[in-house]
Amino acid sequence: MKKWLSSIGALTFLLSSSTGFAVDLPTTAKKATMDEFKALADGKPITVEILDFEKPVTADLIWNWKNASITGKAKVNGKNIDVKAKLTFKGEKACSASKGEKPSCHTIYIDGNKFYEVRDDMKVHAISTVR
Repeated sequence: MKKWLSSIGALTFLLSSSTGFAVDLPTTAKKATMDEFKALADGKPITVEILDFEKPVTADLIWNWKNASITGKAKVNGKNIDVKAKLTFKGEKACSASKGEKPSCHTIYIDGNKFYEVRDDMKVHAISTVR
């Protein structure tokens, strides 16, 4: 259980399991460059819904390029958890990892004030709304 909870630290990007809720990427969403993603999300409050965990996960996060971090609070199965993850980039993918964890990377698609973290199999990992 402790290892699973530590994985929540990389909340926005971790665990690409096939269980959870399936959501199609909207046809209006466009693949983002990291500069476009930064302009949308950097330093702003973001509400996140993770779709591919086995349990419902929502979070209120801040993505910070200067500090290379993702921080905030997550609600997992009714419990509040502090989120602190390292933010990195691999080409045109955004990556995050909790301390001691392997980075998990996703392609970012933007549609208005929402961004979608998309796995390599084109399934949506998370939907985030910039407030």
